Amino acid sequence: MPAYRRKVEIPGKNAQELYDKIAGDIDDFLAKTTLGNFDLKRSPEKKQIQLKSSMFSATLTCSKGSISLEGQLSFLAAPFKSRLDDGIDQWLKRSFESQA
Repeated sequence: MPAYRRKVEIPGKNAQELYDKIAGDIDDFLAKTTLGNFDLKRSPEKKQIQLKSSMFSATLTCSKGSISLEGQLSFLAAPFKSRLDDGIDQWLKRSFESQA
């Protein structure tokens, strides 16, 4: 499975703020995707969210001023990486611009 790594900078937010917002919004975000059913595990103490599906597996980690995403895409999902990036960008923009 091809690797997927991404870091998104969100200045002015600490790890707890990022985690709280994402942990609260992620169910709605996943409901809008077309990549199948998900196994979702939240880890508040690590500020991480783990996702697994037949199309990909990923760990999202919140730290001061940024969110890191590391995972694996299935060979069927890999060609849609740019659409995944666009969806993440739009979701984060909506989530954090409205709090500015």
